[in-house]
Amino acid sequence: MDKFETRNWVEFTNKGEKIVGVIHRPLNIEKPPVVLFCHGLAGHKIGQHRMYVLLSECLSKAGIASYRFDFRGSGDSEGNFGEMSLEGEVSDAVKAFAFLSQQPHIDPNRIGVFGRSFGCAIAVIAAHRFGNVKSMGLWAPVYNAEQWEEHWEMIETQQVDEEQRHELMRINGQLPSMDFYKELFAMSIEKELESLKEVPLLVIHGEKDPFVSIKHAEQYVEARKSAPATTEFIRLPHSDHDFTHPEEKLKATHGTCEWFAKTL
Repeated sequence: MDKFETRNWVEFTNKGEKIVGVIHRPLNIEKPPVVLFCHGLAGHKIGQHRMYVLLSECLSKAGIASYRFDFRGSGDSEGNFGEMSLEGEVSDAVKAFAFLSQQPHIDPNRIGVFGRSFGCAIAVIAAHRFGNVKSMGLWAPVYNAEQWEEHWEMIETQQVDEEQRHELMRINGQLPSMDFYKELFAMSIEKELESLKEVPLLVIHGEKDPFVSIKHAEQYVEARKSAPATTEFIRLPHSDHDFTHPEEKLKATHGTCEWFAKTL
C-alpha cells in the first residue's frame, strides 16, 4: 500500500499531568485541516475494534489531519481514572484544541471535533469554550443523563450495599467518583449547542444501541432545528453502540470523512 500519512506520538501537559496522543498528518499537504478526537467515558484513543484509528486513516486519505488523544486517567495519559471529572475532561479537550492551533503544519482556522458517546458532550462543551471550531461530528452521542436517573437514584440514596453500589458505578471495569456522577447528572449542554448554531453538525447513531438510546441523538437534532448551519442525522438500523455491523461501520466511517472534507 502506498504511504498516505505520517503518524507520530505527541504529548502536552495539563495541570501537571502528561496527556498522550497520536497525530496523523496527510502527506503532501502543507497545512491541512485537523479533527480532534474525544473518546468515550473509560475509553481510549484507539477505540473499540480500532474504530478511531480507521477513522483517522480515512481522514488522512481525504487530506485531513487528526489528533487522537487519551484524557487524563485514560489510556496512556497520566492521572487516575477515579479522580477524573467532566470539567477535567473539558479542560483536557480545550488544551488539546489550543495545542493543535499552535502546530506549524496545521491550519489553525480549519479545526473540527469528533466525539463518541460521553465524549460528544465533552466535545460540544469544549468547542464552545475554545470558540474556533469549524465542524463537528458525533457518534452515539450522550445528550444528558436522564436515561440513567433510576440507576443514579439507587446509587445516591444508597438503596444497595457498597459492593452493589460500586458495581452499578463501574464503567468498562473502572470506577468513577461520586463527584463525577454528580457532575454527570447535573450536565446540560443546551447553552453550548446554541452557541455553536453556526457550526455544521453530523450525528450518527445505531438504532440497536443498548447503552445510549438513540433518543439522545434525536435530542441533538431537535436542539438544532432552528440552527442556520447544516445538521445531518444518519440512523444505522442494525448498529449497536460500537458500530460492530460491518457495512454500517464503513458507512459511518466514510460518511464522517466526507462530512469533514465538505465542512472544514
